Amino acid sequence: MPGTLCGAPVREMIDVTVKFWYGRIDRTRHKIIGIGGISSAEDAYRKIRLGASLVQLYSALVFRGPGIVRQVNAGLARLLARDGLTHVAEAVGIANEAKAVV
Repeated sequence: MPGTLCGAPVREMIDVTVKFWYGRIDRTRHKIIGIGGISSAEDAYRKIRLGASLVQLYSALVFRGPGIVRQVNAGLARLLARDGLTHVAEAVGIANEAKAVV
């Protein structure tokens, strides 16, 4: 669609938006989807830690191909293990809960 922004240009704006809505929605009824500049496990993990229950890879999928999905999944598993977590759900919003800097 002409005139739209996606990918890395909206990364920081979406981070702020995810964090904002995480603290204001009924998370038993609604889930947040993290978008914008996700091209690595670290990018996905950041969105998850800010409050996204799901992440969307679009630009990375277009430019790097379907193998990026496997790379992000494997990287997420490593990041979760590093932080002593076993499920993505344990990391959702953890940056907000701990008042940590992400």
